[in-house]
Amino acid sequence: MMNQVLKSILRKDFKSFVIKCFQECSGINAYNDNWHISVICNEINDMLDGKNRNLILNVPPRHLKSIICSVALPAFILGHNPKSNVMCVSYSDELASKLANDCRNIMQSAWYQEIFPRTKLQQTRRSINDFTTILGGGRFATSVGGTITGRGAEWIIIDDPLKPNDALSDVQREKVNDWFGTTVYSRLNDKATGRILVIMQRLHQNDLTGFLLESGQFKHIKLQAIATHDERWEIISHITGKTSIIERKCGDLLHPSRENEQVMNEIKNKLGSFAFSGQYQQEPVPVEGGLVKESWLHYYPSYDCFKNEHQFRVFISWDTAAKTGLNNAYSAACVVLMSICNGKPKYYLIQVIRGKWEIPDLIRQVIDLYNTIKYDGRAGGQTTLLIEDQSSGEQLIQILNHETDSHGLNFNIEPIKPQTDKISRLGGVSAYIENGDILFPQFETDWWSDFKSELLNFPGCKYKDQVDALTQAISYGQSLLD
Repeated sequence: MMNQVLKSILRKDFKSFVIKCFQECSGINAYNDNWHISVICNEINDMLDGKNRNLILNVPPRHLKSIICSVALPAFILGHNPKSNVMCVSYSDELASKLANDCRNIMQSAWYQEIFPRTKLQQTRRSINDFTTILGGGRFATSVGGTITGRGAEWIIIDDPLKPNDALSDVQREKVNDWFGTTVYSRLNDKATGRILVIMQRLHQNDLTGFLLESGQFKHIKLQAIATHDERWEIISHITGKTSIIERKCGDLLHPSRENEQVMNEIKNKLGSFAFSGQYQQEPVPVEGGLVKESWLHYYPSYDCFKNEHQFRVFISWDTAAKTGLNNAYSAACVVLMSICNGKPKYYLIQVIRGKWEIPDLIRQVIDLYNTIKYDGRAGGQTTLLIEDQSSGEQLIQILNHETDSHGLNFNIEPIKPQTDKISRLGGVSAYIENGDILFPQFETDWWSDFKSELLNFPGCKYKDQVDALTQAISYGQSLLD
């Protein structure tokens, strides 16, 4: 059993309660304190005390935000008021269930029952995503777009409403923003006293944070992985009542004992500057400025450089158009060689073709390019034909499955089902371009000028077929390594 002093502290001080919850959820991982945790807890204390009703917290990944806001906070709220209702929202059912299960385990623990003996869960209704107390309160978990008809809450906690992979999709962002505007806000039982807490990493200028900031009704706390200016934070202790001041200088890391400069550089290299600026610096870059910068482009000198490659594959990646009208998109193919050295891939763009072809001509183009690349000796290696499996591509796959190449062999076809839009797909591989893992020809070709123009102006360019063919090849190559 705990002594009375410790129980009093855990009952009164939210940060102390968070630390105890972390120890319960994390297993063998030791708690590593940092000032930013105090800042977050301080802001939540203001919400608990009624000083602020609407709060946005922008925090980099893996900085304890979900344990604080989606696990500890609902348990703390229900501990003090078992009649309260808390609605917790995440981008997926899987994440929502995981956080709900952690919260339920906390509330069922012996130490929690010692601290809050009035808060007991219903034995007949203890599902992971929807559990209630014997006094009628509870925690309800759902995902963005999930059904919440008939549900109300005193607290709505939205934790990571958008996946990073969906950030560049206008459809997905608007889905989240529309869902909040038309559904979520109306779920507050009392609009005058209800609280809304949004915790997320920035992913786009028009993500939910950007959408809500336009209303002017939310307090906004932004914690950057690397400070871009001097900062001053005031933290009030709920135990002593004293105020402490945190001075953070420009260039200081957020939590250097966990993620030092070397780790931060590795993260930036992996994500690329575009994603890093949003997810870690909370400063999303305007997409209109171009996803890829010319300074990122790296080159290879000649086709002779492939002769020293011992392990490689070749992808002929097709993005086909459904129609051939003047204003319709092109059909395009990118030939990409993937080499592996010490387990790390390098990609070489060795040829691009595009045109507006009806199906019979398109079939001839696909077969001719396949035979040229596979058998002329320039690339060699295992050759795979990647075709986007929708619209004309679906028809093309069906026809080619009944054809053979120039040696009488079946085509090695890999149908590709796109999961996101073209902008999201380039965003997903832009870090490989920036880090020099994708190489372009240094010598003159008849296709490079058009391709480069499309790449650097994307997504503002008129056509996106060549770039989409490239991203399809890179994404497929990476999937083979995962």
